[in-house]
Parts: sequence; structure tokens; C-alpha cells
Amino acid sequence: MDYKIEYFKKYNDNRGQLVVFLKKSDLNKKDRKFGQIYFVTFSRKGVVRGNHYHKRWREWFGIVEGKLEVILKNIKTGEQKILLLDSADNKYIRLSIGPYIAHAFKSICSKTSLVNYANDEWSKNDSIPYKLI
Repeated sequence: MDYKIEYFKKYNDNRGQLVVFLKKSDLNKKDRKFGQIYFVTFSRKGVVRGNHYHKRWREWFGIVEGKLEVILKNIKTGEQKILLLDSADNKYIRLSIGPYIAHAFKSICSKTSLVNYANDEWSKNDSIPYKLI
């Protein structure tokens, strides 16, 4: 299945944390075209976002606050994976997923947020509903 989890150091001091989310050298040549950056919030425990896949996009997600259950499914092969992303981990977590990987995120705490980078701009034709949760 086309996904990857990466861990990064959190730089902490008395002002808070700094994390390098994504840099050009992390991307292969075809993914270096700028798309969009999203900030996604979950207002309460149990909120579900996503439940879709993209035919062309590659996306990178980083949990900023809270905890999420993530369900991924390759819609071509049926392979499925369940992950837990937790901002309290001592390292920063980045999840990348490729085209045709259905994804859904469920907040498992009272307040959760994600940062998301997509290598193309949103298009109604490229966001296909696919219920996982």
C-alpha cells in the first residue's frame, strides 16, 4: 500500500515547539509542484474527516494536537491499515499517502488538529467519496 510514516525531532524550548513539517528535499521530482496547504481541525472526540480518496494527489499529514485513529485502504487491492497518530509522542509524526488510498481520520480526544500538504489543488473531480468510518 502506498503510505509512509516518518518521525521527526521536535525542537522544544520555553516558547513551545518547532517542527520542520516538509521540505523540498523530502519530495521526489514529480511531487515538487506546489499544490495546497490545509489546516484541519476536529472540534470534539468522535469527529470523522476524510472518507475519500484522490486519483492524482499525494498528501502529507502531520498531527499538531491531539490523537487520531487513521484508516487507510487501497481501493484497488482492498489492503487496509489502521494507525494511531498521537501529538504527544516524543517525535513528530508525518503520514504520506498516494493516489487511490482511501483515508479517514477519527478524533479520539476532545481537540485535535492536522496540517496537510497536497501536491495539487483541490478539484471536485479528484476527491472521490469512500466511506471507511
